[in-house]
Amino acid sequence: MTTTQHLLDLSDFAWARLRDRLAGLTDDEYFWEPFDGCWSVRPNGNGFVSDRSALPPEPAPFTTVAWRVTHLIDILQAERTATWFGQEPAPDDGEPTEPGSVQAALAALDHAYAVRRRRLAALSQEDLDRPMGEIAGPYAEHDGTSFALHILDELIHHGAEVGTVRDFYRGVHAEDPFAAALAGELTSADRPALLAEAAAAQRWEVIPQLADLGFAVDEPTADNVTAAHLAAGAGSLPTLRFLVENGADLSLTDSRFNADVLGWAQWFKQTDVAEYLTTIVPEYLATIRSAPESR
Repeated sequence: MTTTQHLLDLSDFAWARLRDRLAGLTDDEYFWEPFDGCWSVRPNGNGFVSDRSALPPEPAPFTTVAWRVTHLIDILQAERTATWFGQEPAPDDGEPTEPGSVQAALAALDHAYAVRRRRLAALSQEDLDRPMGEIAGPYAEHDGTSFALHILDELIHHGAEVGTVRDFYRGVHAEDPFAAALAGELTSADRPALLAEAAAAQRWEVIPQLADLGFAVDEPTADNVTAAHLAAGAGSLPTLRFLVENGADLSLTDSRFNADVLGWAQWFKQTDVAEYLTTIVPEYLATIRSAPESR
């Protein structure tokens, strides 16, 4: 495998992780400032602009999701990710933007990554080995690989920061959808996969109650992971027994591992669960024998 392909593979992995972490982002969270002195993206009369300074303050200010996403757009789409490798930007590459909403930010981020990925994919080993020269200023003697790795590092570490800020926001604005469902404030029509979400959160105690309220035992998460997958992977045998007794389809496969429920038990080394599935649940054996392609 070539160096370029290794760089592409790791970039795509980091990119997919970041895009996953941005799912469900709202404008309120995008602009959330947990305390005074944050840097963000603000209206300036003609659109939006990021807070910045030629000489950044010390210690560095806390930056919002909006600032971090905008910074990533700038890094990925910057002209230098072409010209420092001796490429010319394509006419439709455009210039990095500073979006004022989540919808605009995600569209701009997708475009920026597509631009960066295309430029990276075009690099030869010679491009990566060659010193970048005068155009790179103080980095003239650095080769292309070092610069490609620098951009990749920016994607990884700023992507991790975005995820951390989202974790902070969720902690400060904690919600309990399971309590809301038990109180009759949330129905299966509002949140069909809530029972799987309860399994993902390992809130095993609410799963029977949610099932009694009509939340489907087989409704999967966005990754096609069911509550049975999660109970098997976590080793919650009582929950899995309950799901089986309530008609859970154990042959369903997820999108992440393309594995059925037994596959999850085996992968996560949950031997008691695997034994239950293969020796105590005869209908499961019948299922996997009649549909081997699901394994």
